[in-house]
Amino acid sequence: MADDKPKTRDGYIELEFGPRWKYIAVVRSFIQSFMAVSLQDNTKADHLAMAASELLENAVKYASGEDIRISVNVQSGRGGLSVSVSNSATPGAVEGLRAVFEKVTKGEPLDAYMTQMREAAVRKDGKSQLGLARIRYETGLGMELKADKNGVTISLVSKDH
Repeated sequence: MADDKPKTRDGYIELEFGPRWKYIAVVRSFIQSFMAVSLQDNTKADHLAMAASELLENAVKYASGEDIRISVNVQSGRGGLSVSVSNSATPGAVEGLRAVFEKVTKGEPLDAYMTQMREAAVRKDGKSQLGLARIRYETGLGMELKADKNGVTISLVSKDH
């Protein structure tokens, strides 16, 4: 039975770096290349690299310490793939993220993205808050948010790839 196949790792990476803008483009390029090889699908690799880049930008922008971590895991069998980005954050940043996360993960992905685009067009604070809605819409992946006193982790998860 296919569902009884054990999970095997097709690919796994984990990177940790300080919150520096200059690293994001390099990490995005690396993840795109890694995912293209792992998934053998450039379109999916491009979407995942975009998602990772968006998450990393948020992590760098809101990090309260020197620890940005990203992990990418591709599994065959009953697995799938996951992309997780973690960073330290202040309680205020975590609460703000929770509010945006709850808003953009309700309803249909396209509707949430369009709502965020309309709101971004009239915001006066220079923040678009489009990243999570864009990720959800363009990747079609499930999103999870975990936060505790050590920081915040946003994960994108797919059961099959």
